[in-house]
Amino acid sequence: MMMPANYSVIAENEMTYVNGGALIDCFAPLMTSSNWKTFNTNLIKIIGNSAMANFLSSTVGVLFGGEFSFENWGDTLEGNYWKGFDSVNNGLNTVLSWVGALGAIYTLGTNDAKTIHNDKVLGITGAAL
Repeated sequence: MMMPANYSVIAENEMTYVNGGALIDCFAPLMTSSNWKTFNTNLIKIIGNSAMANFLSSTVGVLFGGEFSFENWGDTLEGNYWKGFDSVNNGLNTVLSWVGALGAIYTLGTNDAKTIHNDKVLGITGAAL
């Protein structure tokens, strides 16, 4: 009888000893590729949401806040996104702050931004009611 090279004949009573990974096989149908895509997209958006305020304040906030100068903007970006690489923690914090900024950019690029005039009722003073 001809068998493939990666096939080995094992008696049925010994299958319990070689049936590794069966637990993983049970969970495989629970998460399809579509579910994993949704999970990853949502994770990126959660990271982006957590970094959104810092990202907007250090970019758009400085540019349109009324006190723009290239020096002020550079100092703000450096303070928020450059912790240095002189230690493991500083290097990790620098990289993770960049990842958060990229997550915020992704979130802004894939969703409509909420606007005050569409999403809230404004009073005569301009404050949301």
